[in-house]
Amino acid sequence: MNSGCRPASGNVTSHVPNRLLPYSPIAAAVAASVFPFFAAAEEERTEESFIPNYAVAGSYFQWDADADFSGGDGSVSQFETGAEGNVPVLMRDGLRITAGAKYRWNRLEFSGADHPLASQSFDLHRVDLPINAWADLNDRWKLWARLQPGWYSDFDKVGSDDFILTSLALLSYRWTDAVKVAFGAYYSRDLGEERVLPAVGFIIEPDPRWSLALTFPRVELVHAPTADWLITARAMLSGAGWNIADPAGGEGEVDLNYRSIRAGIGLDHRLSGPWWAYLDAGMQFGQEIEIEGGGYDFSQELDSSAYVAAGIKVRF
Repeated sequence: MNSGCRPASGNVTSHVPNRLLPYSPIAAAVAASVFPFFAAAEEERTEESFIPNYAVAGSYFQWDADADFSGGDGSVSQFETGAEGNVPVLMRDGLRITAGAKYRWNRLEFSGADHPLASQSFDLHRVDLPINAWADLNDRWKLWARLQPGWYSDFDKVGSDDFILTSLALLSYRWTDAVKVAFGAYYSRDLGEERVLPAVGFIIEPDPRWSLALTFPRVELVHAPTADWLITARAMLSGAGWNIADPAGGEGEVDLNYRSIRAGIGLDHRLSGPWWAYLDAGMQFGQEIEIEGGGYDFSQELDSSAYVAAGIKVRF
């Protein structure tokens, strides 16, 4: 996101990536169609930045180690994989609109847990169709808006309870050449149940090789020792929520929510052109699983556990 609120650029002189939202990581045809449009959208800068913009496409896999239930029997392990792609719809001076598709699959495997989870496994799906718009209000003020219809479900049955319209409205102000201020609101299910989150903070770029983002719900420090390597340290709130069939076999459906605090180190390396490979690893703290609806009052804290993620990104 350039100038605090801008889509990816095909220019080497791009700014810092989007730091405000939990990241989510398709095909070469999609990527190829994106390149010329984003390249044309960026004005020239006199200062080179070695930190590229956010990924416009990618895929990934993540493994989470077993997390024991705090103060009780049972544990859960998780696997996650996903893919995402975005393409330009409208590219004009001062206004850019993109549309895309995102898919995420999670598998939760419980062992020795209390009723109703017991030793069951759940295949959970998340399909999103993001539409993003960036507007340059003037030299200092930028606007970013997102509407993202999505379905979060086990797809056993699909109904209105599986649907959510994730939305974002964000204003960015360039305070100085090195500091941007961003503020707005974000409505999503990324942290379990549906909620409105503030999107506020600072993005500080003291020189082309360093970026510090203090933007709720994430803190991130990025260093680019060369144009082909990125080292990232981050901490952020994380999670998800799905509408699923009653795990006890009832006729109704319930909400299965998961949330955590994730902290780790990431290493990105440019393979060729805009193609990057990355590896992230760290720990998850403050984890919690809960079930809402169906007469349940189930909430279980989890011990800390490790995670490892790897994938491919198309970024500029």
